[in-house]
Amino acid sequence: MNTIICRTCGETIEVSAALQGQIEAQIIAAEHKKHEIELQKVRAEAEALAQKERQNAEQLVAKQLAGERDMLQKSAQAELELARKRLESEAVSAQKKAVADQEMLVKSLQDDAKAKEESNKELRDQLTALMQQLRESNKARESAELEAQKKIAAEESKIRETASREADERQRLNLAARDKTIADLQKALDDAQRKAAQGSQQLQGEVMELDFERALADAFRDDAIEPVAKGIKGGDIRQVVCSSRGLQCGVMLWEIKRTKNWTDGWIPKLKQDLRNEKANIPIIITEVMPKNVDDDMAQVDGVWVCKPKLAIILATLLRKGLLDAGRQKALAENRGTSAEALYNFVTSHEFIQQVEAMVETYQEMSLQIQKERIAYEKLWSQREKQTQKLFMSTANIVGSMQGYVGQASMPRIKGLELDTGEEIADELDVDTDAEPAVPTLFG
Repeated sequence: MNTIICRTCGETIEVSAALQGQIEAQIIAAEHKKHEIELQKVRAEAEALAQKERQNAEQLVAKQLAGERDMLQKSAQAELELARKRLESEAVSAQKKAVADQEMLVKSLQDDAKAKEESNKELRDQLTALMQQLRESNKARESAELEAQKKIAAEESKIRETASREADERQRLNLAARDKTIADLQKALDDAQRKAAQGSQQLQGEVMELDFERALADAFRDDAIEPVAKGIKGGDIRQVVCSSRGLQCGVMLWEIKRTKNWTDGWIPKLKQDLRNEKANIPIIITEVMPKNVDDDMAQVDGVWVCKPKLAIILATLLRKGLLDAGRQKALAENRGTSAEALYNFVTSHEFIQQVEAMVETYQEMSLQIQKERIAYEKLWSQREKQTQKLFMSTANIVGSMQGYVGQASMPRIKGLELDTGEEIADELDVDTDAEPAVPTLFG
């Protein structure tokens, strides 16, 4: 006969060896069966999820290829062949990525199952050690057997609740992984669609750019119309305004956009190109005007924006202003003093553009610092909650072990116990029975 000690009354309770073996066998068998059922369920769900996602990916890719094939047939036969090959390659890459993600998901589930088996082994070892301690205890009275069975049943229920919470957490992670896989596939298909649309828009933009370049050359024969090569930073067309005598009076930088939506990033990008080219006037030609602009021609943040039908008219007006400024500059050339030269530089387009560049750089740096501050505050808050959760979990584990073996059998862990006055005095080596010293004027 083996005994355990009641933590409430201190009485010894007798537990038979048969009861010990039966409890141990029931707990181990129940946990093993439960983990086998969970593992089979997770594997079945993973296989079904993988099959469904592969089918969805194939259907989406097939629909995308069909839609792109119909759109590209209207442009040119050579462009159709190139777009089809590109989409097929991206579809194969997306499908390979989906298969690889599913393999990683299955491997992760297998690793979780292996980790659970190791956890069960540790639980069995702890249970074995507990039974050994019960067998080494003294005999208890037979009248306390019912109370011991109730306590053991309560501990078994606690273990089952812990295992259930772990299974729910694994299921939540599996669902999150599935949602991420679906989102990645959708993103890949959206990227393929966007690239195909960009290819068509790029072709249309090049045609419009060549047509506008010829129109500028025909309208202003004295000017130098210089197209900017693809792959080089800058606008689309650089127009060097020259007088009838060949005097260069300024540079107009043209950006041609043929899209369905306006993008606010066009303005700062063209202004930066203007500074790099040391040009005078930036102009954007687009069918879609910015928000809050109802006219077909307007100046937005120092950049002229107009529709194609008004481009030549706007060029004529802006070109006249550059010619007048160039004429005045030529008349005053070699007649100014150093102060006048400094004044001309301060009032020039180049000086204004450099100051604007410095202000824009300061604003971008301020915004970046604000974003970094918010991100670090969020990260610190998450780490603080994680440390609190780890400390509470450690305290729960120690409390559960004390419930198994008794508080007297467990060593005292500093930081997890509530210190009393006597314990604090022992640590400081202070005599608690001595009378307190009366403070004097000089201590």
